[in-house]
Amino acid sequence: MSAEAGTSTGPLPLSPDFDEVDLVPVRTYWTLVRQRFLRHRLAVIAVVTLSILVAVSVVVPLLTGDQYQRSSLSLISEGPSLQAPLGHDDIGRNIFLRLTKATQTSLIIGVASVILIGIIGAIVGSLAGYFGGWVDNLLMRVVDVVLSLPFLFLILLVVSFFGIRDIRVIVIAIGIAGWTTAARLVRAEFLQLRETDFVAAAKALGASNRRIIVRHMLPGAMAPLIVALSLGVADAIIGESALSFLGFGIAPPEVSLGQMLDSWRQYFYQSSERILYPAAVLIVIVLCASFLGDGLRDALDPRQRVEQ
Repeated sequence: MSAEAGTSTGPLPLSPDFDEVDLVPVRTYWTLVRQRFLRHRLAVIAVVTLSILVAVSVVVPLLTGDQYQRSSLSLISEGPSLQAPLGHDDIGRNIFLRLTKATQTSLIIGVASVILIGIIGAIVGSLAGYFGGWVDNLLMRVVDVVLSLPFLFLILLVVSFFGIRDIRVIVIAIGIAGWTTAARLVRAEFLQLRETDFVAAAKALGASNRRIIVRHMLPGAMAPLIVALSLGVADAIIGESALSFLGFGIAPPEVSLGQMLDSWRQYFYQSSERILYPAAVLIVIVLCASFLGDGLRDALDPRQRVEQ
């Protein structure tokens, strides 16, 4: 009895290894995503650069209104000044104001197009991947038909069908022509997710197909879709520029980067700096979108590790 009474009943001492493990901070998935993204220097630079471009393209047209459309005969081909840092064009319009408005228009087209592409691709891909069978075969044959048509030809076909050259038609045309890749990515993710235990549990609990798709499976398929859409911004802006170069882009008096390139190509040998302004902005946007997509791809990949 005395031996039992003398036995210590206090807590057992923790081993040094247990103390070290206990001190490791718990990091959520989105914390790891943020840390992996910040390690990608080019992606961070791209975000900062795009933020500056967006701020300038929003604030300047907001403050100046429709001055980018106004021309003055006394200012034809005038050089740079305080009011016009890039000078005036051949009909006396402020090049800087037109460039900021063109950047705004091109960014709107790029972002709106990828949003439409994401919506169509998510709907088609989720239905094909979840239900399978004849639904999958039918939707994938539609994808094959769209893929068999040249991208630019399909955009020209849609623009010619509407007969209106404005932002809405350009966005719809690019969205109709470019949703197939997003649909195939979402379908591939759904084919994997529909065999998981949490989907089987949701079905056993009586959840509807709509709830399973929207609440349980679609969030898990968003990572590759987000990466594809971020890279698709550059493709959409280049597509709009190609349309403008062919004469099917934004109609005057509105302006876009592609339209500025098309209208000033005749001055390439006389005043090459005019065509360099929209070309430089277009190249910067495309590069930033590409670097942003690379950074998101690495950040959303769970196989990537973050060094302490």
